[in-house]
Amino acid sequence: MKEKICLKQFFKLMVVYIIANDTVRGIYAHDLKQDVWIPQLIGVLISVLLFTLYLFIYKNTKFNDFDNSMKHVLGKFVSKIIYVLYIIYFLAIIFFNLTDMQEIIILHLLPGYSDIMLNLIMLGAILYLLSKKVEVLARLSELVFLGIIAIFIAMIVFSTSIHVFNFNNVLPILNKGYLPIVRPAIEMGYSVPFGELFVMLVIFQHLDNKEKHTKVGTYSILTASFILTTVTLLNIFIIGPYAMSYGLSPAFRLARMLDIEEYLQRLDLLLIGYHMIVVFVKIIVLLYGASIMVRSIFKLKEKQTKYSNLILVAIVFVATLFLTKRYTDILVFRRDFFIKYIGLIMEVFFPLLIVIISFARKGKKIVNPNDLLEFEI
Repeated sequence: MKEKICLKQFFKLMVVYIIANDTVRGIYAHDLKQDVWIPQLIGVLISVLLFTLYLFIYKNTKFNDFDNSMKHVLGKFVSKIIYVLYIIYFLAIIFFNLTDMQEIIILHLLPGYSDIMLNLIMLGAILYLLSKKVEVLARLSELVFLGIIAIFIAMIVFSTSIHVFNFNNVLPILNKGYLPIVRPAIEMGYSVPFGELFVMLVIFQHLDNKEKHTKVGTYSILTASFILTTVTLLNIFIIGPYAMSYGLSPAFRLARMLDIEEYLQRLDLLLIGYHMIVVFVKIIVLLYGASIMVRSIFKLKEKQTKYSNLILVAIVFVATLFLTKRYTDILVFRRDFFIKYIGLIMEVFFPLLIVIISFARKGKKIVNPNDLLEFEI
């Protein structure tokens, strides 16, 4: 029997998943500076539109699970090809998230600590959580969500109490015109911070009464965007637009500014530690999505998935071992190639193509995908 999660759990899990992207959204601030909040707002709308379109894969097939819906739309053989591409894509995102956390931890928490040991500890914890059921992940996300809300409220209270806001920092608005914000706005919608949501369709299959709760994704995106955009604006008002160009995380920058005599100091270190848990949740979601696809490709039983999960984690570990020597090069590759091209294909082109095909097959007779031949559609 398929595991079930409630509406609130899915909502909180998706919010936590999006919040995990805070560590990389600062890459846009280098060029946009005080205008960085504008493409964020546009990106939210694009993200909502994309996730709404994703859900038509379920609506048009009437199946309750992701795998059967994909097989009904694409057939078994094409589905396997798509799965292989998405497994590689999910593992690449996991690699980027781990390198982000590794860099932050070594710079701020554990200078000089062994990269190998750090990756082993992180991936070991992730593998353990992945071995639990999706219901456990959903309950974990509820606790993490409460922590995010508490930190967000505390950040607003302390920021407004300690610092004087300079609202002129947001001026001039669109000093270089509209064109510089177009590409970042689109990228923010399908990639970080509000994108990379195709994997959430795998989690969505565990939601009860899916057809009645299709707006939960919209509420999750809007909630996460409110938190992230508020933190961005606090950075601009308090620190200034040029300081926004340094570092990857607006939240970390703001937390470092909170200093009340000897009572509150270096809260950014505490925030970094908590953010590790948030990133773990995102990585587990991505690994779970990859695991479901591996199980479908090789027709694995549930007991055999622990071995496939181990292999997936081992692949990520080897990648972090040999490809993380120069973090700056990885960041540039991610910004200038992976987000612009790979992310666009995997989060926009392929999903929209699948949705279009699902509309074309909407009137077709519903056949159990397990009864299809390998090359039959």
